[in-house]
Amino acid sequence: MLVLVFFSIFNIATLMPVSLGADAQKLAKSCIAEGETPALCKCYAGFVADNTTDKELSALTILTDPKHRGSLESALKALTAKGLTPGEIFKMAMKADALQGDAKARCEPESEE
Repeated sequence: MLVLVFFSIFNIATLMPVSLGADAQKLAKSCIAEGETPALCKCYAGFVADNTTDKELSALTILTDPKHRGSLESALKALTAKGLTPGEIFKMAMKADALQGDAKARCEPESEE
C-alpha cells in the first residue's frame, strides 16, 4: 500500500531505470563528482543514454572525464582518437544542446506549490 502511495505522489517519468550501462554510469559518476544528487545524475545519464547513439554516448564520457574537462585541445584529441570526425563532433555538440530542455523537463519537474 505504501508503495502505491509513493508512486502516486511522484511523477513516474522521473523514476530512474534500475541499472545504467557502463558509459551512462560514467556520466552519472562525473555528475555526482560535481556535487549534484545521485538521483538527478542518474536521471540525466539515463536520458542521455536513451537519446544518443552508442558512439555519441562514448564520446560524451570523454568530454566529462576530468583529465579533458579543462582543455578543449585535449578533449578534441581524445575524440578524434576515438574515431570521430570534426563534423561528427560538431553534430554531437548540437544534438546535446538541443536535448537539454527535454532532459531538464524529465529530470527536474517543476514543483507544484
